[in-house]
Amino acid sequence: MNNILFRALGTCCLTFLLAVGNSASAAENVSRVTVELTGLATETGVVFIAVFDSPDTWLGDEALTHQEVDITESLEGEVVRSELQLPPGEYALLIFYDSNGNGELDTNFIGIPKEPIAMSNNAKMKFGPPKYEDAVFTLGSEAIVQRISVKEL
Repeated sequence: MNNILFRALGTCCLTFLLAVGNSASAAENVSRVTVELTGLATETGVVFIAVFDSPDTWLGDEALTHQEVDITESLEGEVVRSELQLPPGEYALLIFYDSNGNGELDTNFIGIPKEPIAMSNNAKMKFGPPKYEDAVFTLGSEAIVQRISVKEL
């Protein structure tokens, strides 16, 4: 992921939030995902959360939206908390800790992340990235919590 992706995602997010904010009925169809990240209590800086809603876009440049989370401002005990407002549906999350502050997920020459990452449902990497089906969760009208452990590979 690169700066262009996050600028595009930010534009998409803003468009989405404006559309939701302008429609009373749309506001009724939005639910909350509380993301609780562990493994970052001794860190400072930013965590990026990218939201995907399709196996076709999973881990690509076309995330539905993303969120930047300041670790220091969001830390409660040993947990970094953030909330996402999304309409009911199926989603998968990619989280990475931007350890060097460059706004990108740094990878080695074969594409393996060099910075701590995690996926919703704590989907594990096994000889490659997890499948969308391993990370997907269903958001209904009730709020849910995704407790995710961020780890160095």
